[in-house]
Amino acid sequence: MKHRLCALLLCFALALSLCPDVLAAEPESVRVAVIDTGISTAVIAAENLAPGYNYIRYIRPQDSTEDRLGHGTAVAGIIVGSEPAGVTGICPDAVLVPLVWCSVDENGDTVKGKTDMAAQAIYDAVDVHDCDIINLSSGALSDTASLRKAVEYAESRGVLVVSSAGNANESAPEAVYYPGAYDTVLCVGSVDENGESAAWFSQRNDSVDLLAPGDGLRILTAKGTRIRGSGTSYSTAFVSGAAARLLTEDPSLTAPELRELLTGTARDIGPDGYDIDSGWGVLDPDAALARLLENTSFPFADVPEDAWYREAVEYVHRNGLMKGVTDRSFAPDDSLTRGMLVTILHRLEDEPAAPASGFADVKSGAWYAEAVHWAAANGIVGGYGDGRFAPNDAITREQLVVMLYRYAHYKGYDVSGSADLTGFADVSNISGYAAAAVAWANYKGLINGTSVSTVMPQGLATRAQASVILTRFFALTAK
Repeated sequence: MKHRLCALLLCFALALSLCPDVLAAEPESVRVAVIDTGISTAVIAAENLAPGYNYIRYIRPQDSTEDRLGHGTAVAGIIVGSEPAGVTGICPDAVLVPLVWCSVDENGDTVKGKTDMAAQAIYDAVDVHDCDIINLSSGALSDTASLRKAVEYAESRGVLVVSSAGNANESAPEAVYYPGAYDTVLCVGSVDENGESAAWFSQRNDSVDLLAPGDGLRILTAKGTRIRGSGTSYSTAFVSGAAARLLTEDPSLTAPELRELLTGTARDIGPDGYDIDSGWGVLDPDAALARLLENTSFPFADVPEDAWYREAVEYVHRNGLMKGVTDRSFAPDDSLTRGMLVTILHRLEDEPAAPASGFADVKSGAWYAEAVHWAAANGIVGGYGDGRFAPNDAITREQLVVMLYRYAHYKGYDVSGSADLTGFADVSNISGYAAAAVAWANYKGLINGTSVSTVMPQGLATRAQASVILTRFFALTAK
């Protein structure tokens, strides 16, 4: 049984790498394994299908992955749609891989594989068929080691597993189905036709992550006709389709990020937050996509929306002043280095060339070298007086405002005005060379005291603090 906490980790980014000499390849379609009864090639378009495997061929060796029961085709139609049947899918660009573990024997009786077979299909979906998502619109009442390990393996390889909660709420409300009940599996129940509560047949327990349409649907048959059908199997397909749609937009999304996007944007229909009837709420594919697109433009997961420095980080990121330490991390509490700040200022000037500065610790070819040479040539930096610039030293608050003060002089900005700093108990800690700059910066509102009595000139400036100071500086100079 699983107990999920609502994680607000919904900040995601597109990691773009541009090379002007090489044409970008067409992105590969998201591949979804459909572990089911097969898929009808007469109903689902060839471009939406990839070769799969029939695990119960020992019963009918001549069988392919054609659907002899219709269930897998109904699932496939929800995910990708069917042009012959006039059905639009959730993600029409996805490619489905049919992995058959349920079919009929020579007598027409239904034959379904055991959990070991489902486990093998999961391994093959990952290793053989290179799938991004695994849709398993079925479940077993027993927690078996083989199935659990297969699910763990899929998670370790970054593959999202989506499974159904079960349809036995009236006859066996206590039943819990696997793999849906495993922590890393998105377990899907059905919402009723009105969209206001869990459907009468849908299991209610703490394995349920969210609900999706599944009550009184018009579903496809293996012949391409449409019939009425209900079940969490179909709800599962809606979620797999929504996940595929997100991955199509951003292929870098991880399985945990997909789960958080889908559950975090679900429409809550029960008590606030999670409840065992409806999980986190009803699937909202459009809201999930909107959240993804919103967060793509601001990629840093470690900068909360309510952080005091959020707007400043957005500004410096949007204007190319500061980058993340990784594609998805800004590291707001890390220190800004001296080399980083001169690089920011140099970038603002379109990176002009300058003669070598002569600093012994600024090696030719270093990422900050040209910026340091430029800053030294224009009187923005002077080093430590011993032949060193120390580009990798964490910058202090006074050093930061001194560089901005000198840069303002260089640009011809107004640097008049000076605050009385004698009210700060640590005013004596301000270095002589920095006194005018700190007084000017405080007067202009670029830096304030870290408390009512301290300005902490020797304190290290974090990346968050630097982003705020830079934002204030450029707002000031824009006037």
